[in-house]
Amino acid sequence: MPNLENLGEFNIINLLQTYIDSSDLIGRNEDAYLYSNNHPYVLVNVDTMTRNSDFLPKQTWKQLGGKLVAITFSDLAAKGATPDLFISSLVLEKTMKESELKELVAAIQKTSNKYGAKYLGGDLGSSVETVLTGVGMGSIKRGKILTRRDARLKDLVCVTGHFGLNTIGLDYLLYPENRKYDIIPDNLFEIGISSLYEPKPRLTEGVLLSENSLATSSIDSSDGLAISLHWIAQASHVGIAIYDLPIHPELKSSLNSFDTVLEITMFGGEEYELIFTIPPANLGKLEQIFYENNCNFYVIGECIDTQGVFVSQNGTLTPVPMKGWDAFRKKIS
Repeated sequence: MPNLENLGEFNIINLLQTYIDSSDLIGRNEDAYLYSNNHPYVLVNVDTMTRNSDFLPKQTWKQLGGKLVAITFSDLAAKGATPDLFISSLVLEKTMKESELKELVAAIQKTSNKYGAKYLGGDLGSSVETVLTGVGMGSIKRGKILTRRDARLKDLVCVTGHFGLNTIGLDYLLYPENRKYDIIPDNLFEIGISSLYEPKPRLTEGVLLSENSLATSSIDSSDGLAISLHWIAQASHVGIAIYDLPIHPELKSSLNSFDTVLEITMFGGEEYELIFTIPPANLGKLEQIFYENNCNFYVIGECIDTQGVFVSQNGTLTPVPMKGWDAFRKKIS
């Protein structure tokens, strides 16, 4: 029998799906899970950060507390839900200082309140490695639940922001002496690092998509753009063709290789944008509603009848592999 490292994260996820109960309104492989089948819909999500896998160099306890809440609520945003409650499980090292604990928990409470949720405490334990777990509960009082499985042929594929800055920021933090993207101006590294330390969930955008029944599918991009597109394609039984890579415009001017642009845009992660599909008929309404609420979106492709994810280069569609960070292999695969 293979061990978990041999299986890899995606095979493990597929295995776990066979044990998960689902409802008529939402599938098994989703960002958050449905607790109530009638309005107001109640959804719950859990997310975890560990010292060895997720903590970044020089990241403060304040930033860690805020990030735990933000990444948990990002999954609620992908469903169109508004956060209501946050609960934590804090497994801490005995050497942690009292002042650090106060900093961590104060940030959890402040960030929960910032997004309209109450922080209700949770569980506490100790271990040789810090493990921070967040549980978010949110609700949809009106509108539809956004899932990964309802995209249709000819739907437009959209994102709420540009990609790439987090990838180069992570490269800067983890490999300061051997940076892969050292041709990038320093100010762009700083923006990417700031976003890594303090991500912002796209809650307003998710609610607008849900309340106005604009989107047919939705997912957050925390696992990387390529992986997230594959999850939508698989769940909805469609293909996805990307015609316009959503690379950050300031990055694009610094890169002269299509392969590098593709790598930075598709295979990064830690970018908490929403990826969603809409019928072409909804485009005008989406433009108006997002404009009125100071929200951005970009059309990057469409759903096609060939299963898989593809990127257009010189008029030819090339398959994009389902790769990104693998938590069990500790590498990009």
